[in-house]
Amino acid sequence: MKRLSFDSIFMLLLLIVLILISGGVGIYLFSRTDPLEEILSDEKVLNVLLNLEQDRKVIGSYVILYYPPTRRAAVFDVPIETGLIIKSLNRVDRIDTLYKGSESTEYTKEIENLLGLRIPFTVTLTLDHLEKLVDLVDGISLFIPEPLEQYNPQKPVLLPSGFVKLDGSKAIAYATYTLDKDAIEIESDTLRKQKLIQSLLTSLNEKRVLLKDPAAQKILTSLITTRLDTESTLRIFRELTNLDVQKFSIQQIGGNVKQVSGKKLLFPFYDGVLAQEIVKQTISGLVRQGEGEIPDRVFTVEVLNGTPTIGLARNTAELLKGFGYDVLSYGNAERSDYEKTQIISRSRYPEVAQALGSVLKCKVIITENDTESQNLSQDMNYKADFTLIIGKDFNGRYVIN
Repeated sequence: MKRLSFDSIFMLLLLIVLILISGGVGIYLFSRTDPLEEILSDEKVLNVLLNLEQDRKVIGSYVILYYPPTRRAAVFDVPIETGLIIKSLNRVDRIDTLYKGSESTEYTKEIENLLGLRIPFTVTLTLDHLEKLVDLVDGISLFIPEPLEQYNPQKPVLLPSGFVKLDGSKAIAYATYTLDKDAIEIESDTLRKQKLIQSLLTSLNEKRVLLKDPAAQKILTSLITTRLDTESTLRIFRELTNLDVQKFSIQQIGGNVKQVSGKKLLFPFYDGVLAQEIVKQTISGLVRQGEGEIPDRVFTVEVLNGTPTIGLARNTAELLKGFGYDVLSYGNAERSDYEKTQIISRSRYPEVAQALGSVLKCKVIITENDTESQNLSQDMNYKADFTLIIGKDFNGRYVIN
């Protein structure tokens, strides 16, 4: 039997190596997917974390949930003073302790855990770059309830009340000014930042044609810090400029404020479970708006306490606001001996009543045909879409069956 020469063996081994390498590269390229393309092509919700940064410290974090098919969006303000157990430091501390600049993967991971969702895209804006971005879109418009007049020689703030249009420097001054010691707080620092973000998204929507200009695109990408490539960054912003600015609001993660080691920490309600449920309900609402005949609006609720427990209606009203319901009023029911919690529905959409019931695990839903409240020309006392009467089976969060 003829033996193979050394050259033949070498060529055979080389061929095997090349096959293995090409196969590995092929498998890698096949398995490698563009997460942005996957989300958009599969019509999934686009989750983006926007961090505002000043002096390499985070001063605001906003999770934007956007569903392209319906153009609906929701924004969650994650308080930087959110308290949690930081395993790497072996102590309870504020979540912003984990922020180490735009590459803070641990900070993003904790926000993902808090909200119960994956956030594949993070963008960071310093205040200096945010100022330039506001100028790029020709300013932002917002409502200021009271005139701001602070004659600080270094950072004077002089802004009129009413609907105003602010350039970049004035927008930053409005969102970050510090109150004088004896001044009365009209708007909180948190609310001012939220209004800035909402107004910025609105201006981006109005100036969306701007993103088609190569010069403007170059400026935009230079102002944003992200791990995405230029094309993906522009594509995300193009998507966000299409959102329906008339139908989105910013919700803040709520909780109980406590002092821990001299720091103010906000501990999310029910150990963060409530925040995750609100996010799930919100995402469901974003997707649901594109299905069926459910009207595209916020439903109203009246909350009545049918138990002797003081403050239950107020707390439940705040709970429902977190889920995006418009609570018209809260107070006491006609009597305080209701055994079972019930929902009185005046809506023509049973699916919405069931959704409200699922939030509270309430199965008693009564349909009321209130023709007078449907005809405002006959009855000017508008009634809410739903009246929630709290019974003794409600533990402050759920109905216990």
